[in-house]
Amino acid sequence: MKKILFISNHAGFSKFNAPYMRWFHDHGWLVHNASPGIETGYYDAQFDLPIERNPLSSNNLVALQKLRRICRENQYDIVHCHTPVGGALGRLSVRRGSKTKVLYTAHGFHFYKGSSFLSWLIYFPIEKILATRTDCIVTINEEDFLLAKKHFHTNVKKLDGVGVDLSRFAPITESARVTTRHIEGLEEDDFVLIYVAQFIERKNHLFLINKVDNLLDRIPNLKICLVGSGPNLEDLIKLCHKKGLSNVVRFMGYRRDVDKLYPIADLLISVSKQEGLPINIVEGMACGLPFVCSDIRGHRDIFARAPGNFLFEFDDDSFEKQVIYFYKNREILKKVGQANVKNAQIFSLENAIRNMAKIYQEVLGSL
Repeated sequence: MKKILFISNHAGFSKFNAPYMRWFHDHGWLVHNASPGIETGYYDAQFDLPIERNPLSSNNLVALQKLRRICRENQYDIVHCHTPVGGALGRLSVRRGSKTKVLYTAHGFHFYKGSSFLSWLIYFPIEKILATRTDCIVTINEEDFLLAKKHFHTNVKKLDGVGVDLSRFAPITESARVTTRHIEGLEEDDFVLIYVAQFIERKNHLFLINKVDNLLDRIPNLKICLVGSGPNLEDLIKLCHKKGLSNVVRFMGYRRDVDKLYPIADLLISVSKQEGLPINIVEGMACGLPFVCSDIRGHRDIFARAPGNFLFEFDDDSFEKQVIYFYKNREILKKVGQANVKNAQIFSLENAIRNMAKIYQEVLGSL
């Protein structure tokens, strides 16, 4: 029986891998998962490893030793790595010359146009070395794909993201929308922005909160729903309280029913500084929302397939202008949202699994 091992440095990442694990499981493979923490999923064995995001943590050396033993004992046909540290440890754990095929999905390189010199100095040479231990690098946006094709001497492929389940993320009826708004403490006539993201520095929530006063001058019925958890959450809650914005900015927490929250919003936003290809944008599109997003890698890939939406620059007032434009032009907002339901189809989970299966087959020779 053939075997595959998925590796990441984030236990919650198994939710992204779950459809692919299930696909292999349904095709008769033994599926193993290695990450910190234990989660349920479509795998036959789970290895709880002390992998940490900080690449300098001594725990990662412990994890590497355990991974090498796991790979040696199981003789996998495929090892598929995700996340930067998980990707590094996974590729270092497979002995050169073994039959195991190694894939790494880059969910956004740390070096990119506009990133710091230090990021290029540290991460680029590391990735270039690790590429020599990789049978295939899978990228999820055009910028990363072109960069990897140019600089890394290995097979490079591109997927349109990790895929969104369009049977789960879809528009709802107007009556259901009104009912759910009331349940969540929102009024029918509120103009609701939604941002689904971890509360970490690169998601840039501070930028958004500093823009709220400008938006309120033109949108008195504004509400902003922030969905997620993370280390910066408490500081941002305190800041909103200090600025008198607690009634405007709603902290929704980590939600497993985010598919119920997108459809009650009017507009999807992302003010992130760095992305690979963010599924939160596609999820919102599938629910019928137009978007206003920062002009960065990943966002651009989605925008290229979704005319009528907006990208903004951080160094001017284009964010406010674009949000206010949609507020004032409700028919356009509605039409763009309806078009986005169709635009989201190219990023569907069905397409992603089908295209990823082709990559697996090419790398392995057969499945």
